[in-house]
Amino acid sequence: MPINQILKMIVTLKKSLPGLLFLFMGLCGSVAGQEQQEHAPGHYIDEEQRYYQQAKLPVYLFISHSPDAQPNQLATAEGEQATGTREPIYLDGHGVHYLKHTDQLDNTLQTFAIHADGRAPVTTSTLGEAKASSTGDTRYFGSGHSVSLEAKDGMSGLKALYYAVNGQAWASYTSTIRFDKEGPQRLRYYAVDRVGNVEEAGQMDFVVDLSAPETYHNVIGVAKGNVISTNTQLYLTMGDSISGLAATYYKFDDGDYKTYRGGILPFASLPDGDHTVYYYSVDKVGNKEEAGSYAFYLDKTAPIMSSDVLGDRFIVDDQVYFSGRTKLKLTAVDNKSGIKEVRYSVDGADFEEYNEPFYLPSVAGVHTVRYYALDNMQNQGTGSDAGRVAEYRHTVSKVYVDLTGPTLSHRFTGPTFQKGDSVYINNKTKMVLSATDPESGLQYISYRVDSKGEEVRYDAPFSVSGKGFHRVDFFGYDNVNNRNVEDFLIMVDDEGPQIQTTFSVAPVGEKDGVPVYPSYVTLFISSTDQQSGYNEIRYSLDGGATDKVYGQPVSGFKKDTVITMTITATDKLGNPTTQSVTFRTATY
Repeated sequence: MPINQILKMIVTLKKSLPGLLFLFMGLCGSVAGQEQQEHAPGHYIDEEQRYYQQAKLPVYLFISHSPDAQPNQLATAEGEQATGTREPIYLDGHGVHYLKHTDQLDNTLQTFAIHADGRAPVTTSTLGEAKASSTGDTRYFGSGHSVSLEAKDGMSGLKALYYAVNGQAWASYTSTIRFDKEGPQRLRYYAVDRVGNVEEAGQMDFVVDLSAPETYHNVIGVAKGNVISTNTQLYLTMGDSISGLAATYYKFDDGDYKTYRGGILPFASLPDGDHTVYYYSVDKVGNKEEAGSYAFYLDKTAPIMSSDVLGDRFIVDDQVYFSGRTKLKLTAVDNKSGIKEVRYSVDGADFEEYNEPFYLPSVAGVHTVRYYALDNMQNQGTGSDAGRVAEYRHTVSKVYVDLTGPTLSHRFTGPTFQKGDSVYINNKTKMVLSATDPESGLQYISYRVDSKGEEVRYDAPFSVSGKGFHRVDFFGYDNVNNRNVEDFLIMVDDEGPQIQTTFSVAPVGEKDGVPVYPSYVTLFISSTDQQSGYNEIRYSLDGGATDKVYGQPVSGFKKDTVITMTITATDKLGNPTTQSVTFRTATY
């Protein structure tokens, strides 16, 4: 039966009973992305009976003369006549394809559309209104962060949209995804259309920050309890462990909040009396800290105490380091009745009268110094001295007395060779110095070679030149100028070995200034090195591109030939010596 009659039959049956034209598809499903679910490719028929299928799938044609009869698969006319095989139709990519039939009786054209869908849906994401911030490649979001997804497909239409959060199982997307837990988040998503085209999964990585910053007030200097003076240092420290700090604000009493720029809070202009400082911080994604406060009494008339350091001192964070050579000087000032006495105590001992600067105990570790001043008005009244002493007593920051210098060590980079107790190096070898100090910390390292000249500040590995033994002294200074000294000896060997060559027989003559040897001559090579020692001999003949390791005497030379042998010997440090030997072989 001609194909045009078959197609006309198909059209007739199609009009009377939709579905008798079956387009069966082979499976070519694959997993779109290692972590995505499997979605088998297939077909879809919409409400208007339009037929869609995955573009790469084959098409098989089935036909029946009746709605109730069993459909039969069609074969091409060529295949039917040849072998009876039934072959599929393969579409040529994404788009609408047509099966066409021309009715020659009434000269009409009928077409059957196949919508070959070879393109996956495309998903876009929309962020909610939560405040965001970025640091480097990391993006942060604050409270209320959400992500909305929308997928579109240009042909067969969207079947499903999936998402997964933090490696959990894939879920169907139905509404906005909200992130109400703090920490790193990973959102993955993809869409599938109605014929099984799977979108490559998209991914969003970000961090949700729900924690407010933390702010603290600090009081350093003249203070007792909540009583401070104009010489007291009042400042804020703050931090945010996730998105980072955006700003800190403060105010005194009923004033307006101001931005804190760091440094000492400007409270000195306040009048004597009770005051309160309020403060809070906001991070980069809008998390606001609940305001903290510090109530204090500003006393501008009481005696003011200060401490001065005479000698080595180093401050890191809130820790003060002294050396054993450091003295502490106390000073008291009163602008009214004047100072009657100053008293101090070290490590909880009884208070004693202060007359001159004093050393702290010669015991490594933390020491606490307390001191106070009394003005002349405090001599009046019986039984009231104890209260006034407590009012004006001040505690300085704890002091760490550091009595020892850094711990020193050294190592080598580059060629080295150990020979007995001696370390051999050459001019390519570098000395690497290091030091640690667990107390006040390392200040710097210096060194001196062979006790010559001033100490050299160590900034980078260095080399030592000059054949023979050398002594390197190196010094470590901590931040309160305690010093430790170490030394080591090195033998500098920057010369290669000596090479000796010996022929097995005497020359039989000379030609053009070159000695002549019988061709059966054997050449013996040896090498000596008086310092680090001989390591290897290599040789090449007549400028050859490669050389050989010398392991046995060299023989088997060509007759009547001028031969040049290049010999290189190296010692244990890799120092080379190169020597050439030229001779002629006889005709026998």
